[in-house]
Amino acid sequence: MLPEIELEKLQNKDFDLDAAHSFCQWQCCLQMGLYLNQLLCTPLSEPDLSRLYNGTLVHRLYQELKSTPSVENLFSLSPKITQLYQALLNTVESTVSPDFFQKMTKTKSESCKKKKVSNKKKRAISLKTL
Repeated sequence: MLPEIELEKLQNKDFDLDAAHSFCQWQCCLQMGLYLNQLLCTPLSEPDLSRLYNGTLVHRLYQELKSTPSVENLFSLSPKITQLYQALLNTVESTVSPDFFQKMTKTKSESCKKKKVSNKKKRAISLKTL
């Protein structure tokens, strides 16, 4: 019963497991950077983390960007932001390989879900044969 409830929560449209995982990885990198800074006797001043990262804001922005047909539509109000976006985009595109932005066929969470379902079926079959 409990795994079914957990699966229903994961299927909530407002929650993206892959995005949450990415944000969690980013937070871990940030934390390790802070630890390294402290280990080196704080050569860099420590940032105010509450201003640097706001999880609610990041998730809402992610949902907004995900629901927008084109990122460029968000920048139509300010030509300066559009120029900055284009400069950043050109820099990233010139740095990475052309196939870097191709969509993945399966996300990590989808393959994990399928493995869990497959394992449950195997266990159910092995219990029936006993």
